[in-house]
Amino acid sequence: MTYEQALAQAKKIGAGKTEGLPLLAITCKAISLAHAINPKLAYEGARKLGLDANAVRRLDPIAIGDLTFV
Repeated sequence: MTYEQALAQAKKIGAGKTEGLPLLAITCKAISLAHAINPKLAYEGARKLGLDANAVRRLDPIAIGDLTFV
C-alpha cells in the first residue's frame, strides 16, 4: 500500500480507529511536522525496515530522520 493510499484509507476509517499501514502513514505525517522530514519518505523507509507505527513513535529524532534515507 502506498503512502497516499494509506492516508486515504485512514481518512475513510477515521484516525481513532486506524491501525496497520494507515496508522503508520498518519504517524509519519504527524512526526514530520515536529521533525521537518518528508512523511512519504519516512513511511517508505519504515516499511522497508518492517517498522510499525509504535516502533516509529519510539525512535529518537536522528533515527526518524534516517528513515527518509532508507
